[in-house]
Amino acid sequence: MDPLVRFPDVLQHAPLGRLLGVAGHLMGQRWGRHLAEHHGLTTAGMRVLMILHRAEGDSTHREVAERCFVRPATLTGIVDTLERDGFVERRRDPNDRRSIQLTLTDKGREHSQALIDRIHTDAPLTSVDADPAKKAVIREFLIELITNMSDGDVGQLNPDQETTDETTRGLRPC
Repeated sequence: MDPLVRFPDVLQHAPLGRLLGVAGHLMGQRWGRHLAEHHGLTTAGMRVLMILHRAEGDSTHREVAERCFVRPATLTGIVDTLERDGFVERRRDPNDRRSIQLTLTDKGREHSQALIDRIHTDAPLTSVDADPAKKAVIREFLIELITNMSDGDVGQLNPDQETTDETTRGLRPC
C-alpha cells in the first residue's frame, strides 16, 4: 500500500528532520534484512568485514574495535560469530602473544567484495532519485547535512522547539 494512503497527514506535515530520521531507520532495517538473508551477517558483522577488507591484511582486535567505535569486549562476540561462520580467522601476533590479529578468510573476502559491489551499484531507491536532477539535489542536501552534523553543529535546529504533529509531539527535531 502506498505510504501516502496509509499515513497522509503524518508524512505530509512531519518536519523534514523527522522524515529523514524515519527514512534512515527504515533503510537500516531493510539493509539489515538483506545482510541476514543474502550474506548471513549482522550490520556489526558487516562493519568488521569491511574494515578488514580495507585493511588489506591483518588488523589487531583493538584496531578493529576502535574503527567500529565499540569496546574490544563488545567486538569479541561479533568476531566469535564471524569466525564460527568462516568469515574471519584469529591469530596470535608472533611478536606480542597478548595481541590477537584478525584476518579475512577467502569466504570473508568474497562476501565483503560482494557487499562493496552492492553498495556501489547506486541503483535508484525511488522514482524521485531516478531523476538525475532531483538526485543531485538530494545528494547535495545529504552531504551538507552530514557535514554540518559531523562537527557537532546542529545548524538551525532549535532543541527546545516542539512540533504539533501527532507523531512527533513532545519529541525534539532530529
